[in-house]
Amino acid sequence: MLMNYLKCFQLLLFFLLFINSRPLPAQTLFLGAGKNPEVRITASDQWNQNFWQDSALAQSVFDGSGLNYDLYNASRFLYQATLGANMDEVKRTASMGFENWITEQFNLPASNLSKQLDEVLDEVVDWYYVNGGDSIDEPSYFYSLHFNYAWWQMNLTNRDKLRQRVALALSEILVVSANSDVGGNARGMTSYYDVLIRNAFGNFRDLLMDVSLHPAMGIYLSHLNNPKSNPRENIRPDENYAREIMQLFTIGLYELNPDGTRKKDSLGRDIPTYTQRDIQELAKVFTGLSFSEIMPNQWIDTPQFGVNIYLGIPTKPMRMFDQWHEPGPKQILGGHIIPSGQSGMKDIEDAIDVLFHHPNTAPFICKQLIQRLIKSNPSPAYVARVSSVFEKNKKGERGNLASVIQAILMDDEARTCEWLEHPDNGQLREPLLRYTHFVQAVGVEQYYGRLWNSGYDFLDNAGQHPLHAPTVFNFFLPSHQPKGALTDQKLVGPEFQIHNARTGIGFLNQVNNWIYDYVLYSWENNDVSSVLTLQELDRLARDPEALLNRLDILLTHGRLSDRNRQYIKTAMNTLRRGDFRNDRSRLALYLIMMSPDYAIFK
Repeated sequence: MLMNYLKCFQLLLFFLLFINSRPLPAQTLFLGAGKNPEVRITASDQWNQNFWQDSALAQSVFDGSGLNYDLYNASRFLYQATLGANMDEVKRTASMGFENWITEQFNLPASNLSKQLDEVLDEVVDWYYVNGGDSIDEPSYFYSLHFNYAWWQMNLTNRDKLRQRVALALSEILVVSANSDVGGNARGMTSYYDVLIRNAFGNFRDLLMDVSLHPAMGIYLSHLNNPKSNPRENIRPDENYAREIMQLFTIGLYELNPDGTRKKDSLGRDIPTYTQRDIQELAKVFTGLSFSEIMPNQWIDTPQFGVNIYLGIPTKPMRMFDQWHEPGPKQILGGHIIPSGQSGMKDIEDAIDVLFHHPNTAPFICKQLIQRLIKSNPSPAYVARVSSVFEKNKKGERGNLASVIQAILMDDEARTCEWLEHPDNGQLREPLLRYTHFVQAVGVEQYYGRLWNSGYDFLDNAGQHPLHAPTVFNFFLPSHQPKGALTDQKLVGPEFQIHNARTGIGFLNQVNNWIYDYVLYSWENNDVSSVLTLQELDRLARDPEALLNRLDILLTHGRLSDRNRQYIKTAMNTLRRGDFRNDRSRLALYLIMMSPDYAIFK
């Protein structure tokens, strides 16, 4: 639709301009396509303000060089595919095309958050000594704060932008959280996040297996040191992970059609995917797991079942101790029998296979990935198209996440203009994505190059930070319906679950801190602040319209409304003294960041 508007606008200008050209043979002309070198344009006025390198030439109306559609489109795509992009990346992506950009991203090596953490910890210790610390008190215990430092440093300096966007989405589906004993070990947190990064373009089955065996998940959902049954002592396998791997990580609560809609029985009721008996049987599968390696200590020398979580090494996959694994057959999800007599690890492999091949897994996971990357209410047809790619990609592979992500990003429902005005299109941006996209678009620098962020202020004020969900159900449910018009229209708005009077105001306070109080980041030795790099925006701020055009590309993807544009421009025009350009830049940023045009992505 937007493209049609632009073409009509060009056509109108074409008729308003006086065209002076040599005779041309009969041919079809595509206005704005940049393929009409024989056509010359003469206009009554051409904008070229004194002391500016920018200009508005009449020819640019006809050849398309004066239009921002490609930049708007690229900016919108990069919001869906990254944690933020600056103007150079927007232009580069517009020039190379989305398919080529995705292929490039697939071929980039994955960043390593654990390695980034090591670099952060080296600097933490060095900084301790630089500031007069005594060696007897050298820090040796690192926790979620240091995970946060490493996460921000990596995501503001890395190249694998798409992989990191997908890893964040996966972290909100396959949840572990610092709001548990997991938060006491930064290395365990970064190692778990590396599993998500590494598998973001891999196979979902491998991801599911790696997640199931990671000590962070074992600690969080209590299948680490989960023993076999002992009726005499009233001990039975812990059911926590068995329940959540079905309910949240693979098949969901109710049987689904390939398009994500719920199947119904003969009475029109939803059909449950599993029973309490399924949970009990699957819980038997996840018994016998404990740490595969232990830290040097004064009590034990070798790994053993039941090792305390503070002695085990949380970066290595758990190992099976078969003597603690529940023996006998297990029947899960109806007729699937895991036979007796095989190893505990083979039991887990078989159970993962059953869940991976369940017909619910494709639509259940694909719909959530669409919700995290594109929109809150994908059409059933969109879900079905992506699910079919999960079921079998062009190479005949099931569960190939790279193929799934490409299908999500390049689907017509994600790309075509016709969907922009569709009433159920769009989503409330997650607070974290509002933060990361702002920082990436504007740019930030710090004297020591430490782009560290404790994240605690933002978590307290906006209610979100990676691996800090309040429960295993993430920060918000994919099915959450805020009261009001969305519920009345049977639509969901997951992100609204953490948008309330406290977080709404808290986010605005955070924006005020970033833009006016220069507190862009906070860390425990914050004597040298991180600052926004506003030089280019300040240059444009001489003309409010020029600045708003740039911010509309970077932040609102061409969706800044005429009404809000005029409000912001009027406010900027009142600033004319002193360092008025910098004042205008900060005011425009603040007003756009608090606007509904930025909060709602379409």
